[in-house]
Amino acid sequence: MQAILFALAGFFSFTLMDLSIKWLLQSYPLMQVTFFNCFFALLGLLIWIYPRFELLKTKQPQIHLLRASIVLVVDLLAFYSYGQVPLAEAYTLILTMPLFTALFALLFRYEPLRPLALAVTFIGFSGVYLMLSPQFGHFHWALVAALLSAVIESVGFLLIRRHREQETPQAFAFYGLGLVTLVTGVVMMWSFKPMPLTDLGISIGGGACYALATALVITAFHRGSPIMVSSMQYSQLVWGAVLSFIIWHEMPSQRVLIGSLLITLAGLALLHSQKRAKSMSHTSQQPQH
Repeated sequence: MQAILFALAGFFSFTLMDLSIKWLLQSYPLMQVTFFNCFFALLGLLIWIYPRFELLKTKQPQIHLLRASIVLVVDLLAFYSYGQVPLAEAYTLILTMPLFTALFALLFRYEPLRPLALAVTFIGFSGVYLMLSPQFGHFHWALVAALLSAVIESVGFLLIRRHREQETPQAFAFYGLGLVTLVTGVVMMWSFKPMPLTDLGISIGGGACYALATALVITAFHRGSPIMVSSMQYSQLVWGAVLSFIIWHEMPSQRVLIGSLLITLAGLALLHSQKRAKSMSHTSQQPQH
């Protein structure tokens, strides 16, 4: 129960960060908003890691460079989508990440081929088609950006999974944020707009939420079932829809509601099937008496 509460609090903090991004993108360039958000998040992450800086030691810098490059692309695509379409729509497509992770895990043989997993994944992708197909509603390239962020993030997730025994989650988080801060900091100098204290405070708050969310979710994964913790991510659909309606009066369309329902159900069913498969595998490995 404690792990679930940590996960819910963490994903709620991610939603607050995303709201700050969406708010600031109304007035400032994408690179500037991303830089300040990640810079303040990086400071918060250092406070969380202190004084255990040995957690950042690595023998595989190339792995962190690759993962950090993935984080850079994922953040820019996701943040761009937040500024262009209702948050609930962007979230729905970004939360297809577990479906792509499962699909790639099957293709690269990280997981055994299970017909149920394939069927559930197909249901989820039918929700994606419903949201992206122009014949069902208004098409927007920002939705494609959100979907691409999910695809690329799933590759990054598998990369972490492959090297999680050798590298700490704190190292993956720190180096990922570090590269995003460095690159966006250099690029934003050509389009920088001065920020009043109010907007700077919003950016600081968003960065703090980013760091807090990272710490809470990592803690949740350490204390509870990874499958149960992962399923809590779908709470962001609720937080995002409610808060964006309160702030911007954004109301999801019927096709978005149906598509998000299909994607959420598919994601939860996939998580449940993984839990069941692990349970059966564990039982079969126990010695028989």
